[in-house]
Amino acid sequence: MKTSFIPVQFPQDKERLINFLTNETWPFHVNNKLTSDKVIKMIEDGVFVGSNHESFWILDEIKKEVGFIRLFDLEDIDDGYPLFDLRISNKNRGQGLGKQAVHWLTKYLFEKWPQLERIAGTTRVDNSPMRKLFRAVGYVKEGHYRNDWATANGELYDTVKYSILRKDWEAGTKTPVNWDDDY
Repeated sequence: MKTSFIPVQFPQDKERLINFLTNETWPFHVNNKLTSDKVIKMIEDGVFVGSNHESFWILDEIKKEVGFIRLFDLEDIDDGYPLFDLRISNKNRGQGLGKQAVHWLTKYLFEKWPQLERIAGTTRVDNSPMRKLFRAVGYVKEGHYRNDWATANGELYDTVKYSILRKDWEAGTKTPVNWDDDY
């Protein structure tokens, strides 16, 4: 599927975003079912667009939203790294859209901010499609946090962190993590 990425803009995208986020289930997110009130509060709090956040629609060939990307911690670019939230609609999962989206956002971030040295993302340990996607697009596992991801019903899962370094992205390589450096 050919996709395009366009910025989310307010106020014109408010209802569109509320509908997209509340009419889907997000099984690997803390809140797997968002309410309109929750999304409205997030919009009002500047969670999607602002100095520290950018959000984008993932659109199919007929310009229908099939996914959503939120970049955050953008204020950390000079001395850290941004993170992202990726959501693909239920009926469009498993079609390679996530892979296209992470390729796109990686290129977007590295090209927009030349000083950026790394990008990171986290997922639950049981989200095997996302973990496979990270590996497929050049991200490397660099963290595993036990019982770190609490769900809305109180269950705890491990969190897994992946990142890509600018030098690896530019060279098409993967720098491995030294997991055996304990003294």
